[in-house]
Amino acid sequence: MAPTSAIPDEAALGRLVQWIDGIDLPMFILLEHNAARLEFVHANETLGRVAGVPASIFAGRSAEEIFPARMAVQLSGNYRACLDGDKPVSYEECLMIEGRETWWQTTLSKPAGFGGRVVLGIAVSTTEAKAREFAAAEAVSEMAARFDELQLFSTMAAHDARSPLATVSSLVDLVLDGFDDRGDGKAELLRLISKTVDEALDQIGSTLARSREFSGDVSRPTEVELGRLANDIAAMVDPEMTLEIDVPEASIECDAVVVQMGLRNLMANAARFAGERICVQLGEDRVRGLIILDVADDGPGLPKGTQLRDLSAAGERRDGTHGFGLRSIHQLLKSRGGTLDVRPALDDEGLPGARFRMEVPGRVLSGAPQTPSTDDSASLWAEAS
Repeated sequence: MAPTSAIPDEAALGRLVQWIDGIDLPMFILLEHNAARLEFVHANETLGRVAGVPASIFAGRSAEEIFPARMAVQLSGNYRACLDGDKPVSYEECLMIEGRETWWQTTLSKPAGFGGRVVLGIAVSTTEAKAREFAAAEAVSEMAARFDELQLFSTMAAHDARSPLATVSSLVDLVLDGFDDRGDGKAELLRLISKTVDEALDQIGSTLARSREFSGDVSRPTEVELGRLANDIAAMVDPEMTLEIDVPEASIECDAVVVQMGLRNLMANAARFAGERICVQLGEDRVRGLIILDVADDGPGLPKGTQLRDLSAAGERRDGTHGFGLRSIHQLLKSRGGTLDVRPALDDEGLPGARFRMEVPGRVLSGAPQTPSTDDSASLWAEAS
């Protein structure tokens, strides 16, 4: 029996290498040398060009030898899932390659004829599309904020106009009551004034009713594997696995872009201050149709009484660029019918640091067994195992 380290059908593998070199899509080949090692056999030049790195850095190396520790664990898990399963594995991932953040839609499959020990990967770059997606979400958030201001202004203007017009209508009615018409048309003018005022009041009422119908909700709910999403973010904020990061394994329906941007901001903040541990908790408020995500850490925490507006103001005063900050995340969530807030620390769970709560329209589809929250009886909660 051939040793497990031998290359299965070397000639066929060579032909597969030649084949992917002739395809203008980023592709790579992995080989299972033994139960403990999966290494890249080849990556085509298209992958190197799109990733912006020499394709030669892949051959003969494992994921652990190329990527940061936490990211390598995820990638190896994906490759093993493909080897152990009977169907292709497809997923979105964010990889740090040579210090650059790149996004990919990757599909893994097992080509026939290699004894189930070869993985063929096709990785389509979505970096530019992801950047546009995030930029569009931020732009929509800004537009929604401006729309809210305009809506408030128009509503207040309508309210302010309705009261004096109603007074004019009442005064005209008083004048007409017992008015002595001397045939000079004044009574008809007064009735015309009253009718005009009534029509104006009706139009104001219609304007207010229409204003209440407007909604800034532009969410596009999709099914999201929360564990994979949160682990991708964990690989970005703590690539070398210096922290313990607990995330819930669950499938949720939500606006994926909003949840991704919000979680990334909160987990990045937590990674800056955490001592050893970050915990992401998932809850669901079925009455209000919301999913609730808490991000807590074991860092020094916030001064007592700190509110979100205090942190937002402090962030605005800092020099330099700090990404999509708390104020922007709050605005983004608000534009989608959600909220962002500061919550009390989870001292009894060994997480005395800051805890932020993000609420966004959605629902839990599966996973993460639900338990009642200790600080919000309307919510059902599940902590990552």
